[in-house]
Amino acid sequence: MDKLEKSTKKRYLFFIATIVLSIILAVLFFQNRIDILTSDVGLINIAGRQRMLSQRISKHVFALNLDKGVITNKVYLDSLKALTTEWRNNQNYLIAANEDLPNSEKIDALFAASRPSTTKLLDAALNILDNPNSTDVLGFSINVIRQEESPVLTSMNNIVLEYQNTAEKNLTYLYRITYFIALIVAMIIIGQFILVFLPLIKKLKEKSKSHQLANIALETSNKEIQEKMDQVTALQADLKIREEYNKTFIDKAPNAMAMFDNDMKFLAASDRWRRDYNISDTEITGKSLYEIFPEIEEEWKKIHRDCLAGAIHHEDETAYKWPDGRVQWLSWDIRPWYVSADKIGGLLIYTLDITTIKEKEKEKLRIEEILNKTNQVARIGTWEVDTISGNIHWSTVTCEIHEVPYDYVPKLDTAINFFKEGESRELIQKVVENAIEKGIPYDVEVELITAKGNSRWARAIGQPEMVNGQCVRLYGVFHNINDIKVAENALNKANGELTAIFNVSPISIIGTDMNGLITHFNQGAENLVQYSASEMIGKKTPEIIHLREEVEKHGKKLSDIFGKTIRGFDVFVEHARRDSFESMEWTYVRKDGASFPVQLITTAIKGPNGEINGFLGVATDISETINNRIKLIEAKEDLEVLTKKLTNQNRQLADFAHITSHNLRSPVANLQTLSSFYKDSESEEERSELFEKFEIVIDHLSSTLNTMVEVIQTTDDSTKASKELSFEKTLNKTQEIISSQITQSGAIIKSDFSKAPLVVYNDIYLDSIFLNLISNAIKYKSEDRIPEISVESKIEGGKTILSIRDNGLGINMEKHGHKLFGLNKVFHSHPEAKGVGLYMTKIQVEAMGGSISASSKVGEGSTFTVMF
Repeated sequence: MDKLEKSTKKRYLFFIATIVLSIILAVLFFQNRIDILTSDVGLINIAGRQRMLSQRISKHVFALNLDKGVITNKVYLDSLKALTTEWRNNQNYLIAANEDLPNSEKIDALFAASRPSTTKLLDAALNILDNPNSTDVLGFSINVIRQEESPVLTSMNNIVLEYQNTAEKNLTYLYRITYFIALIVAMIIIGQFILVFLPLIKKLKEKSKSHQLANIALETSNKEIQEKMDQVTALQADLKIREEYNKTFIDKAPNAMAMFDNDMKFLAASDRWRRDYNISDTEITGKSLYEIFPEIEEEWKKIHRDCLAGAIHHEDETAYKWPDGRVQWLSWDIRPWYVSADKIGGLLIYTLDITTIKEKEKEKLRIEEILNKTNQVARIGTWEVDTISGNIHWSTVTCEIHEVPYDYVPKLDTAINFFKEGESRELIQKVVENAIEKGIPYDVEVELITAKGNSRWARAIGQPEMVNGQCVRLYGVFHNINDIKVAENALNKANGELTAIFNVSPISIIGTDMNGLITHFNQGAENLVQYSASEMIGKKTPEIIHLREEVEKHGKKLSDIFGKTIRGFDVFVEHARRDSFESMEWTYVRKDGASFPVQLITTAIKGPNGEINGFLGVATDISETINNRIKLIEAKEDLEVLTKKLTNQNRQLADFAHITSHNLRSPVANLQTLSSFYKDSESEEERSELFEKFEIVIDHLSSTLNTMVEVIQTTDDSTKASKELSFEKTLNKTQEIISSQITQSGAIIKSDFSKAPLVVYNDIYLDSIFLNLISNAIKYKSEDRIPEISVESKIEGGKTILSIRDNGLGINMEKHGHKLFGLNKVFHSHPEAKGVGLYMTKIQVEAMGGSISASSKVGEGSTFTVMF
């Protein structure tokens, strides 16, 4: 029994070792196949990126041709360099990786077929990077890229598809080998069972009797059942491992891939699939595709059913419109996956979002359309000559320039006949020979005789394509410049006429550049200032013929106007720089030192786009005009003196009349009031006091009359006779004159002359100003309060200022402010309002060179300010 037990243990250990070894070998094999599949996915991703990089290279080159900015060109060149480097590295990596692939002959053949196109495209881009500032290189490279872009894209698509086929074959092989390994494991387990346990059972049968044999048989049966269950569990575990591998492969795929069962329920989906279809936040495993995307049309559902039946569906591009209006372009590949050789487990769907590629293609077509339209508008046609075969191709615009049908086929030996005999034909023959023999490009203007016999000027540009020192192709453009040449001839004619006008003798015309250096000096200028053109042009500025004092004086004036320092040549052209012109009188200085006046007009010389590129000064001698003006001024001055004299006399008479009527009114009214008080007085003491006031008022009245008599007898300048006067004394005098008004109204008069006690002024005018303003303040007092009058003086800005403020009725300045100092203008219904006082005060103040102003608010009072 011990021997049997030992034998059983050995057989059991052998069985376990065999199972463990099988599992280890299976794991190593699956790890190797997964690495191969991962490598396949990487190659597919790199090949797909190569397809995208070729289009980005094309777009950068086209954009570089359109955008001529220096900064933008550098950005595009740096980006183009990075793209070409990445493209070349990827291409080398793919070619090197093919050497390690089994059965790589087809992919190698695809790479060999694509090599001419990819090499040309890459060389064209590198040529641009080596010669970024060459327009010819840029144009040639753009043509090469435009021709090779489509073949490169097609070949890369084929390579990507072949990589995908290889990956699918490897995946199918993995499925099959999985089933094979599972079968081998099952056979090993069964074999182990037969080899290990059957002999043991036989020995147990030999050592046991019937009951023991029955027990052993029962135990053996139970073991068989258990082992079969273990086998099923192992198979289920293997199947689960395989499914997990598949799901892991799908989940980690760099492209948009999804795995479905036969009910179109998600088994797995790559991260890229979730991002492309905006379902990254949704748990989709186990959910139907039609539940996630209910908008899927019946047409696609039919395709899915066909593929579940074994079909494979592939579309290079299809437009899918989402419910939000967004259009997405996709490349599709739908095919079944198998759980066994003849049983379909579901579908694998691979999609590639090519919306960006389609947009780039659309942008490319738009750019090409713009270029074609630009050529049409600019009347630029292309042409090409195959110097090997002799074939010539003309674009539609080139045919239009030659006035031939669009299907016209030019011939090499007759095309020269379109060039006009003589200079044009000889020129084109010479430059074409140099281009073919020496590889020298050309750009010439020639005259054509079209098929309809019309003469037409064109610009012919040619570029040779040299291979091993031999010209194999000559190509270029024809630009219709007939209108330009006609305009040029007209311009030459106009220039001749302008030259004749420019050299008109009596007029000086001097042109300068932006810095003032003389560029034109006509015959008239030579005659006026005695300098020759050779002495001035390119050597001097106009400052040499101007008085320095005049230039400096006008420079200060312009500096004040424009708020910046202006000196030198800028004094003459500052207005012209500001899109204006200046016409003023200057003094020119001849070469011999003599001076004479001129009227100078300075304007800017502008280019076709409005930019200033020089200045033009046109001057005429105005000596005779100045002499006539001096005579006219002298006559005008004599007349003004006479007019001023008469005006002064009239003003004196008017002032006298106003002063007489106004300044005497208050004293007379005061006398009348005192007389009334005198009659009504009851005591002798009161009458005596009133009589004293009578004497004061009469004295002031007599003094005023005497002064007026003196004034009227003085000279014309008497209105300006001034002396030093005291504000305090003038105020006291005024208070004495209108004492009765002050007493009746109860007015309170305050004064402060500490800041400016004295003023040099005409005493009559100062008395009149005080009398008018203070009596008005009392006359137009408010009935609601006692009148208060404040009189102050001060000095501001070197001038003496007097202000008289009251708390009276006030004036509506918005309504009456514009006519406040007008003659006979009244603003209150006062019975004594005559509208003369303020008018006379304004006249007197302004006659002495001063000014008067007022501020007022209705119901608050007024303030009158006199600036002496």
